[in-house]
Amino acid sequence: MQLAPAIGCDVAGRRLDLRYLGCRELGYGHHSALPLHPFALRLPASMLDSLVGAECDAFVQTCRDDDALLGECDLPALRDAGYPNLAAMLRRHRPLLAELLVDYLYRELLEEIARRCGAEPYRPRRNADGRAYFTVNALQAVRYVDDEVLLEGQGYFGVYIIWLEQINA
Repeated sequence: MQLAPAIGCDVAGRRLDLRYLGCRELGYGHHSALPLHPFALRLPASMLDSLVGAECDAFVQTCRDDDALLGECDLPALRDAGYPNLAAMLRRHRPLLAELLVDYLYRELLEEIARRCGAEPYRPRRNADGRAYFTVNALQAVRYVDDEVLLEGQGYFGVYIIWLEQINA
């Protein structure tokens, strides 16, 4: 499925080529030494199922199974809604779906968007002018505008290099 025409991401007011979209792995949501820029990613709500439907439904089933096994619930809103699948959340429980996307399914969603737009996995991606790809530091909000989903957050251009110090005994 081709996503580029149906999806758009603006970073600090400029259009981002989605092949250069990444998600911070270590330290997601924490302080960034690199300057943060706001982003807004729009996509048709109908695309969510093909992007993260299976992952969402598996997550919901795991929550249901864990709640039954342990006798306690980590996500009462999910239980109270009857453990709906993604399609049912889009129809009747959009705030719940927004919470799941922000807190649990962000990485799967962002990586699938980048992959379907032509990103090469497991390689640092750079655009034509040599700048490193845009890395999402945190997805902070999901809103619904008509039949679109608007994902908002902050990220940075570049990658972190983590230096490990060797300690001699």
